[in-house]
Amino acid sequence: MSARRPFARSERGAGAVYGVVAVVVLSTAFVVALQVAALARVQHQVTAAADLVALAASASVEAGGDGCAQAERLARANEAELRSCELVASVATVVVERSVRVWGTKITVHRTARAAPRDYVPAGGGGR
Repeated sequence: MSARRPFARSERGAGAVYGVVAVVVLSTAFVVALQVAALARVQHQVTAAADLVALAASASVEAGGDGCAQAERLARANEAELRSCELVASVATVVVERSVRVWGTKITVHRTARAAPRDYVPAGGGGR
């Protein structure tokens, strides 16, 4: 006759429950990590777009063009929206934004960038 352990029958299937819980927790963590990575990617893209837009606006003014119109075109090409464009001499300061939906919530990423020609010297002779 074999000796039976008490409670052996009530523990049957506990491993499956633990396995299901572990899969749910790991899946949730994976989905959250994907969303955070996607948001970080959008932030980097908006930063790059703002830098590019500011450089293009400054270069356009240097070439005698309309810097803010060029900035608007490049912002749209980079799937961003130009919120403001300020030109002082050949120095361009722009604000660019893009909105994304994360878990049903609209998140807007704003970035400001400034660009000037390479040979630009600020008023007052401030150096680099």
